[in-house]
Amino acid sequence: MSEVPFDCQEAWDYIDEIYKDKDKPRLKEYIEATGLDSFGPPIEDEMSRLFKLLLSLVRPKRILEIGMSIGFSTTTLALGAKRFGGTVTTIEIDESIVEVARKAFEREGVSDNVEIIVGDANEVLAEMKSETFDVVFQDSTKRGYPIMLEDCIRVLKKGGLFLVDDSLFPAIRHPDEWNDSDRAIDKFNRELLKFNVESTILPIGEGCTIAVKL
Repeated sequence: MSEVPFDCQEAWDYIDEIYKDKDKPRLKEYIEATGLDSFGPPIEDEMSRLFKLLLSLVRPKRILEIGMSIGFSTTTLALGAKRFGGTVTTIEIDESIVEVARKAFEREGVSDNVEIIVGDANEVLAEMKSETFDVVFQDSTKRGYPIMLEDCIRVLKKGGLFLVDDSLFPAIRHPDEWNDSDRAIDKFNRELLKFNVESTILPIGEGCTIAVKL
């Protein structure tokens, strides 16, 4: 084992430098193109890169995204699905952000691969048919994670991929300082293990759960 201290930030900077010309779109440029100053935080470039790799393996026809924000993750998912003739259905409660996202989808060439449903994700999800999607990505309100967990697994096909953003929120602060979101995600992380899935949590961004429905 090397005795040289490993600096995670230096590693991320190195990876970012290597992939800077290959990552399309890049988060920084994507945000600048929206012209917005305030919005729900999107996934990071490194998570977008991971998603593209995973989608290349899964070759999805139908993807469900819960929580769209400005549409950066939606674009990543749609670009991955487009290669295999697939589509993304995304649920977003903030109607004011939808038009901004639509323009971004047109700019990135994925308009025909994205269906936007404006509404409460918990209510919309409950009405969806079982085993409908090849991939489900959860990135909505954190307090809703444990509430929607059962339906997320239900609508996912066997062998399907379940992706979750921000799953390491509880690790960022001491438990005595946890807020409602931290407690909800901790509950979600533990309850996911009760389902028939194979899963892990990667320390990418603020945590990324990857699970396969068995």
